[in-house]
Amino acid sequence: MIDSDLPEVYLEAGYTCSQAVVMANAKGFGLSRETASLMAAGFAGGLFQGKTCGAVAGAVMVAGLAFGSSTSKDAYSRDRCALVTQELCERFRQRHGSVECRSILQRHDVDIKDSKQMQNLRASGLCFHIVRDAQAILMRLLAKRPS
Repeated sequence: MIDSDLPEVYLEAGYTCSQAVVMANAKGFGLSRETASLMAAGFAGGLFQGKTCGAVAGAVMVAGLAFGSSTSKDAYSRDRCALVTQELCERFRQRHGSVECRSILQRHDVDIKDSKQMQNLRASGLCFHIVRDAQAILMRLLAKRPS
């Protein structure tokens, strides 16, 4: 079982979606929350370009910690990590229609280029919902990991 916090705690503290997911899971992988925050900082808002959702990117980073390989010769772990990543993205896509930040926001009538709408995004609760979903999907996948 992975030791994790609720990512919403980090969103409420002002961290981004990617940081919230990675920080919530940091302790379970022996990472400091500071390292987790720094590691995930550049993935917010879909690389700050509306690309892959930060919550998804954070969940993929954690999946890499759980299922990835630390050596170039471990093809089994590399392949397993690829399958887990694909499953995570597919499950997220089923819930939100996309893994792309821009597309998800557009589905909720938020224009990523409108700074006022983006400032109000956190208050709308949408990011909290998205982060909770990414974390829930991640936890289900982590539960499948052999002890």
